[in-house]
Amino acid sequence: MMHSSSFDEFYPEGGLNTASYDLRADLDRKIFEDPIPFYTRLAKNLASDGGCVLELGCGTGRISSAIADLGIPVEGLDLSSAMLDQARAKYPDLTWHQGNMCDFELGRQFDLVIIPFRGLQEVTDANDQRRSLERAFAHLKPGGMIALDLMDPDLRYCLPEGDLESVELPLFPMPEGVGRPGSRLRITAMERINNPLTQRFDEHWRFEEIDSDGTVIRVEDGWHQLRWVHRSEMRLMLEVSGFVSISEFSDFQGNPPKYATNQVWMAKRPD
Repeated sequence: MMHSSSFDEFYPEGGLNTASYDLRADLDRKIFEDPIPFYTRLAKNLASDGGCVLELGCGTGRISSAIADLGIPVEGLDLSSAMLDQARAKYPDLTWHQGNMCDFELGRQFDLVIIPFRGLQEVTDANDQRRSLERAFAHLKPGGMIALDLMDPDLRYCLPEGDLESVELPLFPMPEGVGRPGSRLRITAMERINNPLTQRFDEHWRFEEIDSDGTVIRVEDGWHQLRWVHRSEMRLMLEVSGFVSISEFSDFQGNPPKYATNQVWMAKRPD
């Protein structure tokens, strides 16, 4: 089962990683395809007439808030207390739940359940990934839909030797209320360790607060675990979980599946 300890270690309370999450996500949206229009469009189509949406792995609440801006009721669930603290501070009028997407019960059903930003891959055990889908199914109304996105693995980078090279992201301004005035944030993706047997990779990330003169003031290191999922495996997990009308795409525009791009999935709970 996905335990809170690993999440708390990577998303620590008051940590540079947690504070800078939205900055990195915005960079991701500029470099790659922005998923927010896809999920807001789905919410508008499926839940705008008195329906409601549940976001699993809601993080700091960026997608839930975009859906709420359309006037659609939305609730978010996340395992990390530090991330939920940010969501509650930024969007106090929305409903946030702390819980494990593998094992939760909210006592109600939704028209749409979404797991954006590769959230299912944060669940690093295959059985737990299936259990997450089963819990999503249980929280859907008959005829309701699930939508999620994943990275489609490029198997050249999933070999046992991993990757020892590091990649430094552009310098970020320090998030508001964090660090010294005028300091900046340097984020480096360090080495990656792969386990092809479990389809899991562990990424080493370093977060450094840099003073205006280049002095490193503060350093935080963390390990981020993800599990890659093959398309055929994902389809089977959806089928075993009870979903029907399963559709898969390579992007948020509805293009056909393509190797080593993205996996975007939509599926229904039977009427």
